[in-house]
Amino acid sequence: MTKFCLEIGVPLESLKNVVTRAEDLEFDGVFYGDSLGSYQLECWTALTIISSYTKSIRLGPAVTFPLIRHPSVLARTAATVDQFSNGRLEFRVGLGGRTMKSDSEKYGFNFRTYNKRLKILDESLQIIKSLWINDETNFNGEHFKLNGAQQEVVPVQKDGPPITISGKSEGILELLGKHGDVWEAGGNTDTNYPLLIEKVNQSCAKYNKLNVEKSIELFVSIDTKGNESTSSGDSFEENWNVFKGNSEFICDKIQGFVNLGFNRFTIYFLSNKEKRFKQDEESLVKQMEIFKDYVMPNLKE
Repeated sequence: MTKFCLEIGVPLESLKNVVTRAEDLEFDGVFYGDSLGSYQLECWTALTIISSYTKSIRLGPAVTFPLIRHPSVLARTAATVDQFSNGRLEFRVGLGGRTMKSDSEKYGFNFRTYNKRLKILDESLQIIKSLWINDETNFNGEHFKLNGAQQEVVPVQKDGPPITISGKSEGILELLGKHGDVWEAGGNTDTNYPLLIEKVNQSCAKYNKLNVEKSIELFVSIDTKGNESTSSGDSFEENWNVFKGNSEFICDKIQGFVNLGFNRFTIYFLSNKEKRFKQDEESLVKQMEIFKDYVMPNLKE
């Protein structure tokens, strides 16, 4: 069954209305953006607040980055949120790209090379999974060393929350096979999705993982006036999965991804105002409602 999750970055005063409405509309999950500079609230604190407002919807970071959080701290933070939400956490990680590089320069973090970020993510996931599962963790890696680290906070979900790994590179797909439960293709366009999905399947088969879910991030602006499709023609729309138009147009575009083999979608609803990434509550909720009523029911599995 196809799953639809929301990616949001709304301020505190809008958070309760947005997430409770998302739960009422039966979206499968709500993910809060994790960035030092681009979102309104600190991600993991926001997830705890979201958990207190909701009862059943799953929740997690849009993508969180071990590059700026020690895995021992991140493991405990995630386990705490999983306990508080009664086992609803989705643990979603990635390497970080241009935005993370920019944030690192602004806020004083060392943005490592691709290979080092890959190694940090690999070691972080090994440590995090061990701290979730084992009474004691010892680890001697290139970037992290743990000596007799005790398990203090245990997630509600058996073996820990499901792990989503975001990215397309060969190194990331290898980590997906080793550690992941869900693959997130991200929001930038790819020239050959069938080939990419084939690579995902090959990497997962190597580690005997046959049921990894496949997710993709889409930036959506539903034209409430019914215009078929609109585009500003800027470079972002050319290079990222941006779809702007009426519900029939949006449904057709998503159906194409379903036909390719994607079974999960992370939807970021753009604002219709000048600052399109700054979500406002009224526009966001309206688009959520249209999507629920006119897009979801018309998709074919």
